[in-house]
Amino acid sequence: MKRLLLNTEFKNLVREKVTVIIVAFSIVLAGLAFVNGHFFSQSQNEVVEAAWTSQQHNITEAATQLPLRLSTTEPVQWWQDRYDLRAQAFYVMVNYATKPPLPESPIAIGQADVLPYYFRMLVQEKQQVVQQYDYVHPLNLLLGQFDLSFVLIYLLPLLIIGICFNALSNEQHSGQLRLFLLQGGSAGQLLAIQILLRGAIVLVPFLVFSNLLLVLFREHIEPRTLVSFSLIALLYGCFWFALCAWVNSRGKSAATNAAILVTCWLSFVVVLPALINTFITHANPTPSRIQYIDSLRASTDEAKKASEKTLAQFFQDHPELASTSASGSDFATKKIATINAIEQAMQELDEQYQQIQQAQLGKAMWLEYLSVATLTHSILVELSGNGLVRHNAFMAQVQLHHQALQSFFAKGIVEANQNGDFSPCKGCNARPTITDLSTLPQFDTNFSTPSVNFAPMLWLILLSLLLVYSTSRNVCVLASPQTTKMVV
Repeated sequence: MKRLLLNTEFKNLVREKVTVIIVAFSIVLAGLAFVNGHFFSQSQNEVVEAAWTSQQHNITEAATQLPLRLSTTEPVQWWQDRYDLRAQAFYVMVNYATKPPLPESPIAIGQADVLPYYFRMLVQEKQQVVQQYDYVHPLNLLLGQFDLSFVLIYLLPLLIIGICFNALSNEQHSGQLRLFLLQGGSAGQLLAIQILLRGAIVLVPFLVFSNLLLVLFREHIEPRTLVSFSLIALLYGCFWFALCAWVNSRGKSAATNAAILVTCWLSFVVVLPALINTFITHANPTPSRIQYIDSLRASTDEAKKASEKTLAQFFQDHPELASTSASGSDFATKKIATINAIEQAMQELDEQYQQIQQAQLGKAMWLEYLSVATLTHSILVELSGNGLVRHNAFMAQVQLHHQALQSFFAKGIVEANQNGDFSPCKGCNARPTITDLSTLPQFDTNFSTPSVNFAPMLWLILLSLLLVYSTSRNVCVLASPQTTKMVV
């Protein structure tokens, strides 16, 4: 009986032109989404590679031109001299902190279009370093990026609803279901075969084609990533299969089923995510960015006004530098001390922003269970490496690198000032105080990232099982009156 039902349903679907259209549409959507995500990832990767190439070229060029610098008699301004510690620290240093996109990044772009993924590092306030932004057209940010996760979460459920909304209802209202039951068939079995076969027509082509594209065009992508992506997509699709089965098992007309399913789609995919975001932003509002900038300017002005006090506090906090400094009154040392003072003055406000962000993330982790779309999207974004987990790890590494550069130049500048390297004879160029740029601290792109947590997907499994259980009860109720009539 199962094989007969399967063959019959498959032949019925093959006869329908809409089946071919849906399969083609699923494949086209997968291709377009991958291409868009792939080129977006490629553009970021080109920027990262250009930054690394520029950094290495600067190191090589400095080593090559060092003899010329040592022999030149032409005047060299220190702020333009790449062999001067002060110029390197504040003006001409070519040193980048980058977050390369992962091979699986086309799966979900997430907020990668607004979160910074590279910084040019200079010895300045960390607030100035980490607040760099790329300017993007606001319409692009409003609409978001068209990627595989967008197709999976927003569009495929609509295709599943469009092909599954009339499962079992046509047989019921045409009287075929009663004849089927008279022949010893099972309404639950018929509904399961219809939903699974129709749903597979939508989901399988998408998964096969998208995985094929990922394997062919994304180098070094790991098989476990493909398995994880496919498993997440299958679980999300199974939820919509179960929801369609549950709505169809209630015995309503096809039009009523379609209206209910579209309402569910709007609720899970549009309304609930918007309500969650609104609640989070109102429960833990982020302080005004204008207020932050004003505080930064005020701290900067105050530190510059009290330069001598700032310098004294700097050497008090760094006694190892004070012991090597003769006077500590040169411009570069004061500048570093001022930077240090500004960072300390802004620390409380930075921590406040960090606490608010953590509170928002904590609420989001719990509220995302209200919407299967939000839950699935968050896992896909983290899987692709474009989520906040990896970004926060990157920002933490950027701050460590900034501190390493600041310490390196603070020590070198104080020692050079002690040795009088910044005070050449009249008409002479200052001696080079840094001759090998490869000794500068380099950013570690292999920063540790917490693994993706797949435990929330258990919630999808639980919801699907509850819907399947309710569907089986509804099907029994739907078939029982007809069975009673047959017995009579």
